[in-house]
Amino acid sequence: MIRGFLSDVLAKWKRFRWQGLVKVWAVFMAIALVLLVESLGVHYGVTRFDITYLDRNKAIPAANAIAGEKATNLLVVDSSQEGVSDAEAMLDQILLDMKVPTTVVDVADENAEFPALTHYSTIVVAMPNLDRLGEHVLQIMQWAKKGGGVMFAMTPEKTGYLDVIGPQIGIESSAYEYVLTKGITPSKDFMLGGGQTYTFSDPFESSLSVALNDRAQVKAVSSNGRTPLIWSTFVNSGSAVVCNIGIYGKVFRGFYASAFSLLGSATAYPVINSAAFYLDDFPSPVPSGNGKYIKRDYNMSIAEFYSQVWWPDLVRLAERYGIRFTGVMIENYGDDTKDDPVRQTDGAQFEYYGGLLLRQNGEIGYHGYNHQPLVLPNTDYGKEYAYVQWPNRKAIVDSLNELIAFQKDVLPAATSSVYVPPSNILSQEGRKIIGEDVSQIRAIASTYMPSDSSLTYVQEFGVAADGVVEAPRIVSGGMVGDMYMRLAAVSELNMHYVSTHFMHPDDLLDEDRGAKEGWKKYYQGLENYLDWLESSAPSIRMRTGTECAAAIQRFSGLTVSMETSDDGWDLKLGNLTDQGWLMFRANNGTPGRVRGGSLTKLTGNLYLLKATNATVHIERKTGGEA
Repeated sequence: MIRGFLSDVLAKWKRFRWQGLVKVWAVFMAIALVLLVESLGVHYGVTRFDITYLDRNKAIPAANAIAGEKATNLLVVDSSQEGVSDAEAMLDQILLDMKVPTTVVDVADENAEFPALTHYSTIVVAMPNLDRLGEHVLQIMQWAKKGGGVMFAMTPEKTGYLDVIGPQIGIESSAYEYVLTKGITPSKDFMLGGGQTYTFSDPFESSLSVALNDRAQVKAVSSNGRTPLIWSTFVNSGSAVVCNIGIYGKVFRGFYASAFSLLGSATAYPVINSAAFYLDDFPSPVPSGNGKYIKRDYNMSIAEFYSQVWWPDLVRLAERYGIRFTGVMIENYGDDTKDDPVRQTDGAQFEYYGGLLLRQNGEIGYHGYNHQPLVLPNTDYGKEYAYVQWPNRKAIVDSLNELIAFQKDVLPAATSSVYVPPSNILSQEGRKIIGEDVSQIRAIASTYMPSDSSLTYVQEFGVAADGVVEAPRIVSGGMVGDMYMRLAAVSELNMHYVSTHFMHPDDLLDEDRGAKEGWKKYYQGLENYLDWLESSAPSIRMRTGTECAAAIQRFSGLTVSMETSDDGWDLKLGNLTDQGWLMFRANNGTPGRVRGGSLTKLTGNLYLLKATNATVHIERKTGGEA
């Protein structure tokens, strides 16, 4: 009976004169359905990570990685001199991140015994008045002549001992005056981003007025081109480097690290090799209504601008530069911290924007159940912020668990691990709670640069004692041409070979973040930064937040020691997992074939080393500098 019915239907279908049009209509309906599904943000898969986390117990803090290793570097300071404490703090972190085991001797300590120099391959002197070292200055120079490398990290004062050793370290003559240094121009073959001028935000008379002799090889000059800021010299079989910048803030670390890498026949130090781009408050509830400047420029509502202009423009940038954005989700913008969390009822916009992000092979992290930083009642916001404290530990944990559950509900394919503190505020108690009670959070991405606010959670790149990865953001917004941010960006390319950037969808609603200038100018500023990044570091890996954090894990534990011979450099890497990345500078000799890894030339004699084996041999071709 059923067979007869089907036969009858088939016969009628064959006699139906419009069956061709029905087929066309069906095809169009299928296409429309696919487009509808895609427009709803449903058509996406799990983010494909190229690098994943190490187990917590295999991630090693940098200080633990080099603990117990024999010191190869001597840091000589005089704590009684002005500015030395700032320089010492900066150098301590630089040497730690470069994995240079260091002994510190303070000549202001009358009980301190000056160590035998033969125990070390490099010496860093951090004091402006060298007369305080006395005869040790001459001993250091004799040691350098026999093959050692000495770096004078602080702008020197014109003293008797400086005049004595001046010709050996490249100084023809010096004056008692200091000159205003408004910026720095590193040579193109010395640093990534070289050949351009980077302006200082608060310049002052920080550099000694000097004239150099023919032995000096100038690596960086002041923005006016008249004052040498970094130079090196050969001292018989050894080398000397002088830094005449005179400023010792975090934003300058890459310049001093690059200067240190000029010592010896070659220098190798671990780096991160990642560029990550964050979208704060994305996805989140889209503001209703109009934005003053969005309406002015586009005659659109905020929601229309996000979907029709802002996101398509970001996708174009992503496709052009290989970016994979990491959005960090806010469930709501309420300020209720006392009641139990309430589930967001409107999940459609989260599915839509989150789906767009995942379809780009981006990532979604955590920004908060609401936009209230994780602080307890003992934090006083004063007049600085209008945020509300959380009443207790349980309330903080419940809020984070609700955000995690909500995200999994609306975007079940999302794999999240990175937390970004609202306004970069995170208290010590909130930080401890994350490490102890919220295992889903594997990394925190706050801010790298110091802040005027004591509430800001400022980070270093590395792994904390509780296993959480510290993965700070360096620059922000579309105005990365800002003098301070571009200086920070070039410094960190050379210090850690890393670039981390963040922006907000609502930047165009806030005049302080570029709203008045408009999206077109903001976009051009962002594009300009990306052009600069691409030209300065073309081989840097574009990564999501999780991948960047995983790379930081590997960087944090990686150590390196090196032996030099006439025909090669032999590197031994500690705590190498699957692969490690290092900066390698060949100061005397040219790299040839590599065993256990591969080299990519970056600029001048600076290379990026990818290590795949715990022992790496680099052939050394002598007969000239690289």
